[in-house]
Amino acid sequence: MLARLVGIVLGLILATSGYVVAGWGSLGTWAAHLDLGPFEPHRSNVGMAAAIVGGVLIAAALLPRRRPKRRKRAPMAFGLELEPAAAPVAAPSVATPVRAAADPVQAAPAAPQPPQAPPPKPKTFSELRAHLVSLSRDEAWAEAARTLSAMRTLARSDEELAIVHRDLGDFARAQGQMDDAAEAYDHAVYYARQVRQARPTDDSAELLAGALSGVGDVAEAEGRLDAALSAFEEALALRRSRGGREAGDPTAQRALSVNLERLADLREDRGHRMRALDLYRESYDIAGRLAAADPARFGPDLAATRARLSELEARIST
Repeated sequence: MLARLVGIVLGLILATSGYVVAGWGSLGTWAAHLDLGPFEPHRSNVGMAAAIVGGVLIAAALLPRRRPKRRKRAPMAFGLELEPAAAPVAAPSVATPVRAAADPVQAAPAAPQPPQAPPPKPKTFSELRAHLVSLSRDEAWAEAARTLSAMRTLARSDEELAIVHRDLGDFARAQGQMDDAAEAYDHAVYYARQVRQARPTDDSAELLAGALSGVGDVAEAEGRLDAALSAFEEALALRRSRGGREAGDPTAQRALSVNLERLADLREDRGHRMRALDLYRESYDIAGRLAAADPARFGPDLAATRARLSELEARIST
């Protein structure tokens, strides 16, 4: 805040000085006869430069300053341009031995061929999704991309379509393809709402909340802060609707913690620091419980949340 005030004051001084020195007008007589020394022949240019620099300082002080936000979820290196799933290879046919017509000697009977193994059973959507998660953990990106392409082909129900489009959004966002990510997340939200309407359960709430969080991430990255704030608030309301039943699910608790912090960052940018502080404290309590149960997995999250909470408390106390 102090830096913003200094920037505004300095900008006003430079802008008004340049306004008078350049001869565009007067603000009393305080700078009417200001001697510029060796720059006197260039009075109009000097005044114009000072006015421009002052205006830039004022604009920079008034514009919201964006700082990199902590992201707990590791980015996935996928893109939307996926390789098509490999077609199954047909088993080679076995030629039947032919007896030569001119051979007077009876040929020995051919050995019986072992029965061919049946072709592998195609994987279901759920199996492909589990395989995709495993491949992403192993950083087998090429195979994971083919798996996602197969998932997209198999998706039929609203729930499956919501899941696959949410994954497509994650992959596109990790590659910086924000337009594609936004489109995929919008599709995910549409299908997730259909699921939520037909089956208002905790699972459908988390599915819709996850899609909305993706919408918020893309909107925030593109500077559409109102849209990001709306998406994160709706996602948080859905996760709160579980009434604490996510306590036995570490993944759901972590998603709630991340949601709280994304919303807190936006609230702080709007100047709502006390509201942001409350959200970070709530996230810190959740992160502390997770880290106590699994330090290796959730310890880094707790450390990052503690650092941001301390930073925010320090800003409020000054």
